[in-house]
Amino acid sequence: MSKSEGVLAMRRCARLGVPVALSAAALLVGVSGCASTSASKTGDFGGSSVQTAVIQNAQGAARGLNMVSTTEVNSALINAPVEKAWAALQEVYATLNIPVTDLNQQARTIGNSAYRVRRRIGDVPTMRALDCGGDSGMPNAETYQLLLTVKSRIIPSDAGGSVVQTTLEGTGKNATTAASSDVRCSSMGALEKRIADLVKAKVAAK
Repeated sequence: MSKSEGVLAMRRCARLGVPVALSAAALLVGVSGCASTSASKTGDFGGSSVQTAVIQNAQGAARGLNMVSTTEVNSALINAPVEKAWAALQEVYATLNIPVTDLNQQARTIGNSAYRVRRRIGDVPTMRALDCGGDSGMPNAETYQLLLTVKSRIIPSDAGGSVVQTTLEGTGKNATTAASSDVRCSSMGALEKRIADLVKAKVAAK
């Protein structure tokens, strides 16, 4: 198998959701197939995950490639007790019209792990919130159907107040074509900042 054929095969794996790196080592063996991945999460909020893609070379021999991906946690200090900040955070999700599917009052976590949206998340344009690539100067996040995981939590701060932490990640898909491949999206920080600013404003107003 040629190097160019290996690249094409690994891209097919990526379209199936297998996070395969286009590495020189992988191309040397000649990728001809891919399998499902397994992942182990470090930590219960954000952190890193290790995913293994099983690939086959032209002779049918299988090998695994480990990929490490990191979910960034955006943190902001809140000048308010934990319970007050937690109540404000729940109001913020309603303000931004983010449907809540995951809520843990004891851990003070809130979020949605399958949030489908286009163009805007509340008053935040998706093209400012996420980077999903793009062509001809038009960000994909502006036009694609997005499937996102957004999570926030409140934890105590060392100074006696609290901290709001938020993570955002997901995929995008062209809603106007028959293309079946998804594009991975990474956060640009605008939504996390908006959530933190709204929490600050709500606790200050009470």
